[in-house]
Amino acid sequence: MKPLRLYSLLNNLAISLVNPFVSFFTASYGITGALLAIVSSANTAFPGIIQYVLANLYIKAKKLIAIGSLFGGLLWILIGVYAIYNEYFVLVYSIISACLGAANFGWLLILDKISTTHRGRTLAYYNFYASIGGLIATLITGFIVGNNLDLMRYFFIISGLIYAFNAYVIYNSDVDAEFARGNGIKLFSSNLEVRKFILTNFIFTFVWSMAWPIFPLAQVYKFHMNEFQVAVINVTGGTSTLALQRLVGRLVDRHRKFVMFFGRFALATFPLAYAFSTTPYEIYIANLVSGFTNSASISYTAFLFDHSDYYEKRINIALYNMFNGIAALLGSTISSLMFNLISEWFSLAVGINIMLIGIGIMRMLMSLLYLKIKEVF
Repeated sequence: MKPLRLYSLLNNLAISLVNPFVSFFTASYGITGALLAIVSSANTAFPGIIQYVLANLYIKAKKLIAIGSLFGGLLWILIGVYAIYNEYFVLVYSIISACLGAANFGWLLILDKISTTHRGRTLAYYNFYASIGGLIATLITGFIVGNNLDLMRYFFIISGLIYAFNAYVIYNSDVDAEFARGNGIKLFSSNLEVRKFILTNFIFTFVWSMAWPIFPLAQVYKFHMNEFQVAVINVTGGTSTLALQRLVGRLVDRHRKFVMFFGRFALATFPLAYAFSTTPYEIYIANLVSGFTNSASISYTAFLFDHSDYYEKRINIALYNMFNGIAALLGSTISSLMFNLISEWFSLAVGINIMLIGIGIMRMLMSLLYLKIKEVF
């Protein structure tokens, strides 16, 4: 299992060096509207779509992770070397998200194989290892870059090199997974509760993602942040996640439905914090809530694993991620269009606040849908 822990640690390190800053970086270079929406939702949208395609192919998990990590890493190096900071950044970043999404699909298959007895605790265990070093990496990036965004190119390159090396790490591990492919392409699971679960996540993700392109606009144009302040936001949430992860993992094994509900309900904290805060310090405090919301994410994966039979597990994971991806792309794009209309009537700061207050209320209302989900054992 040591190679798996090393892979998990290095993968999160590569993510932590660049991902927390991508939307802020894009908005800072004047890329807004639909393109900013694509960047903000890319990590959900494109992995979900590519994973659905892969679920209908015969590819073993380890090979899938290695190929996805290698190509994603090479593209990050390309961005860093050639300093692609324009519209082409959006295109290349979207391809990177798809490559790394493919790798994550393989990783989910391996996690399912090694977590059959204690879902919550095992998934939390690997998430814990994944977080080690990531928080420090985010702080280092933010501290060094500060207001000089051009320095990000070096962190793009470093992150790419880590991904490329991690392809070697996972390829030489002794754990692999292979799940039977379903008969033909499916758009719906045969399990009623899984269908309800996927639909609930689709609706919530649509609302959830509406805030994603608004957050970087608030960071740049309302709070006038630099990269170090963005790093602090992510680190406060990451530290809280480390503190709560194993506790929430145990709760998932006992009270999964309520963890799913409160994990979604608490996500209303973030848009409301951005709307009502006057300084970044208030956002730092509010972001401590993400310790619970991040940790609760394992409950959704655990539900999907436990409610899918052997032959449908692979396709159900893919359907879940695909519909979440479509919802994220739609939600963030529609939100950007709505913001463009609102900003014609109000100042930029007021428009940001109106959008975020409305999204926060909708997040609370849509989280109630999770109380309708039934556990079937």
